[in-house]
Amino acid sequence: MTNDRRVRASIWDGKKLTHWAIGISFSIVLFCLAVRGINLTHVAYSLRKTDLNQVALAVFVLFVSFWLRAWRWRYLLLSLKPVPVMPLFRYTMIGFMGNYLLPLHAGEVVRAVSIAKSQNISRSSALGSIALERVLDGITLSIIIFPLIAVLDLPTWLVRLNGVFFGVCVVGLAVVVLSTPRGCTDIWLKWLLRFLPQRVGSRLGWTADLFFQGMVGLNRLPLLLPVSFLSLLCWSLHGMYYFLLFQALDLNLSFSAALVLQAVIGIGVMLPAGPGYVGNFEYATVLGLALFGIAKEEAFAYSLLAHSLQFFPVVAVGFFFAFRGGFGSRVETDQAKIVVSSS
Repeated sequence: MTNDRRVRASIWDGKKLTHWAIGISFSIVLFCLAVRGINLTHVAYSLRKTDLNQVALAVFVLFVSFWLRAWRWRYLLLSLKPVPVMPLFRYTMIGFMGNYLLPLHAGEVVRAVSIAKSQNISRSSALGSIALERVLDGITLSIIIFPLIAVLDLPTWLVRLNGVFFGVCVVGLAVVVLSTPRGCTDIWLKWLLRFLPQRVGSRLGWTADLFFQGMVGLNRLPLLLPVSFLSLLCWSLHGMYYFLLFQALDLNLSFSAALVLQAVIGIGVMLPAGPGYVGNFEYATVLGLALFGIAKEEAFAYSLLAHSLQFFPVVAVGFFFAFRGGFGSRVETDQAKIVVSSS
């Protein structure tokens, strides 16, 4: 290894350590806030009365929502090539497994590499489609909350936060729509990249062009309706998962409360986090349930149940797909290198 390569490797290792440190620090602080002042005996009592039938139904509904997410991804990839739903479901589960096991949402890179290798599309384009998907998720979560503001007595801070979050996501979507036409993209990319060395600028320009190719999924109007419908259906089912767990722990809360809780958790896990969103998920859940008068012990017990029922089944299914056809032998090595470097 040359001296330059050693320096670059050292800098990259430093970045990885910084990313891990930021995510884990956030998780530790939020977890401490979630457990501060609670009675663990009361938490254990709340968990012992869990209705396992409701739990089984909730997990089933959760996986149906993942299937719908894969179906929506198929529409977003049509600008690149048609891909069957089953491989997309497989790589969706592998990606979420990566999100749970790696910090800072590194599972999205796993998902992009997986689908790129399997379907012979560029990694940058696959990652672009996933970025578009995340923007749609943010907009959908916010839109679901707006009608609830009229029927629920939500605190001002949540209403304002939802409005800001919606605005940021809409701006992000506008940037996607305005950036993906080739003429516009070529003009501003060439202007920006001319300040860089020719070799670096050429490489970045090529990568950015592929990335934007993966984000043109909504530029076809006929795709807008099914993508929007699937987004709403996916997050409605995901909200049903939280509602069924209300029933499992005998919490007298409505489906509307489940949708609000889902939005609060969704914003919470978008913050920097350690592996598995530990801390972020628990604190956001306790905060969300406090809006409806749920005691902290019951809220924390609910957070442990809801989090574990997402973490363990998703990781198990993700590993199953990863080692039973999700990765080829050569592909698996390439993906592992990229995941480690990105995290």
